[in-house]
Amino acid sequence: MNIKILISLFVLIIIVTNNTFFVYGQNSNTTNVFENIFKNLKNKIIDITKNVEYTIDIKADQIFPNDTIRNSILNKNEPMEYLIPILEYNLLGFDIFATDIKVRTESSKIDEENKDKLRIDFPIMQAKNVNVNNEIFDLNYENIDLSSTYTIYDSKSDKFTIHIPVYVAVKYLPK
Repeated sequence: MNIKILISLFVLIIIVTNNTFFVYGQNSNTTNVFENIFKNLKNKIIDITKNVEYTIDIKADQIFPNDTIRNSILNKNEPMEYLIPILEYNLLGFDIFATDIKVRTESSKIDEENKDKLRIDFPIMQAKNVNVNNEIFDLNYENIDLSSTYTIYDSKSDKFTIHIPVYVAVKYLPK
């Protein structure tokens, strides 16, 4: 069902971003009105797609290379910049393996569903040597930028739910 919605949104984006208008007016004011309507619709659709995201659950030990970094981020809410040596996960049926992930974190406490959780923003997340594969594709990237991702840390499960915006993820999936 979600795939149908995404496909519909992308088709609508293509239609809206096309400079060919379906209605032409004799009066230039009429044309300007329709141009403004299409521009506003295009901007709203782009905003909607920016809010669509994929989520992945990952154990905390993949995010923190050592206890010092873990303590600084989780207990002291300190911004940190560090390197994650290896990260492995599955996204949309693709096995993803990355090394040398440079991150900068900014964390803040949140109250979600009456549980204390921690939101960690990754304004910088750049990975080297990334392999994305499944039964059909085997893709390799030397450098990718996954900035704009964020995670929600659940202390009870000691896991992160990583939120990756669709517009970030689709840049690296096969076309």
